[in-house]
Amino acid sequence: MSGRLAQFTAPHPSTPPDWQPDWNLAPGARVLILRKQQGRLDAATVLWNLTPGWLKDLSRASFNARAELLHEKPMFKQALAQRRCLIPVNGYYLWKSNGTRKHPWYLRRREGGLALAGIWERYQLDDGQYWDSCALITVPAKGLPAKLAERMPVTFNSGEQAIWLAEATPVAALQPLLLNAEAQVEMIHPVATAVSSPATKGPHCCNPSGPIQTLN
Repeated sequence: MSGRLAQFTAPHPSTPPDWQPDWNLAPGARVLILRKQQGRLDAATVLWNLTPGWLKDLSRASFNARAELLHEKPMFKQALAQRRCLIPVNGYYLWKSNGTRKHPWYLRRREGGLALAGIWERYQLDDGQYWDSCALITVPAKGLPAKLAERMPVTFNSGEQAIWLAEATPVAALQPLLLNAEAQVEMIHPVATAVSSPATKGPHCCNPSGPIQTLN
């Protein structure tokens, strides 16, 4: 499962001024999302840790959601129906097991970024202030990601992105959309073990530490 993202290219003209590039973005940090607001595509920085407004124990917040359980889990069900988003990234990390140890790998396209499926929520405070948050959605790994881990983030092509964000898309069509999406990943390579610490920052996080594998 991916618990780390690389988001260092502003993907939208309306990217908020408080957004900062991050080559090793971990849950609990601020992440840029794209969502439909009043019929328009809007970019916002939100907390990467989903906190529904009814959640009392914030330690239960989740940074990921399994596609197979979205329809039945109270944490995700309403957001799936009403508050879907995309998380645009340059790439993401997966950890490959090597005996008792795990080593980080970086996954990306040859050119351009990836659009990960997500859901978002709003947590309203008593004084009227609020914060928005999100979780990315995962499915069983396929393609190149399956060489590294059992699960991967859902990554959409351009047509799937439009269907995911459209308010008119029936809820019943969403789970098949998630489960049938291809990985979109075209290149993978190991990176330095220091990336396992979210305190490690900078462009060098994405540098290969071994051979690059590509999609045949």
